[in-house]
Order: sequence, then structure tokens, then C-alpha cells
Amino acid sequence: VNVGCGPAEERVLLTGLHAVADIYCENCKTTLGWKYEHAFESSQKYKEGKYIIELAHMIKDNGWD
Repeated sequence: VNVGCGPAEERVLLTGLHAVADIYCENCKTTLGWKYEHAFESSQKYKEGKYIIELAHMIKDNGWD
């Protein structure tokens, strides 16, 4: 609901070539991580459709842990 998804682009990550799309906060437009759209290696296909949220972009607010 509060997360947008950018266009997919090919990137070489630690586990090989993937087509990924950045995901971002709809409110402040901060990039939060990415979504795996396509994995080019058969051993990495399980990642397709999954999301990665980078902890460094998360902000602690309202005292939650």
C-alpha cells in the first residue's frame, strides 16, 4: 500500500545477473530495497517475486523495536 516499484533493470549482484526493480516509500520517495523480477541462473529462480528491504534505510519511530 505504501510502497512503490520502479522499472526493472538488469544488475549483477553477488549471486549473479538478475532483473530487479527498486522499491521505495510512496510518502518520502526513499529507496527501501528491491524486488527480484527475473533470475537468469536456474539456481536463483526461487528469488523471483521476492523483496529485499535494506535495514539501513529503515527509520525507527514511535518507540517500536
